[in-house]
Amino acid sequence: MTIASNTPPAPQASLAVRVEPSEMVRYVHDLMTSPTSSAGDASMAVARRKWGGDTPLARAAQLRWSALNRAFGDARVSTWTSPQRLDQIHVPAALIGAAGVAKLTVAEDQVVFDIPTLLDATLELCEPIGHA
Repeated sequence: MTIASNTPPAPQASLAVRVEPSEMVRYVHDLMTSPTSSAGDASMAVARRKWGGDTPLARAAQLRWSALNRAFGDARVSTWTSPQRLDQIHVPAALIGAAGVAKLTVAEDQVVFDIPTLLDATLELCEPIGHA
């Protein structure tokens, strides 16, 4: 006998799901401009609204957003962020877009980004400035 479960699929099912960079940027923008009750609840609620329910893409976007928040604590990412106020940082759209496609991994029971891959993907999404 199989018993159906209402629990969401394990994060491993969403690790390889990519979110197009422009969609990831729109998702984060929607998340930042929506009224929130608690960060985790809000990020999933916005993802479900954007992608029509508890879909693989909604779960992947929310998982990638959570991993990006963890990545902000990594010193290698600090060159891509700048403090605006004590409680805010400025994050370039290229970094958020890269979070939609960069490699995820599991470390210490948390889903995290492979930081060098995240930064490489960010560079690929940056528009060239000036002449080299």
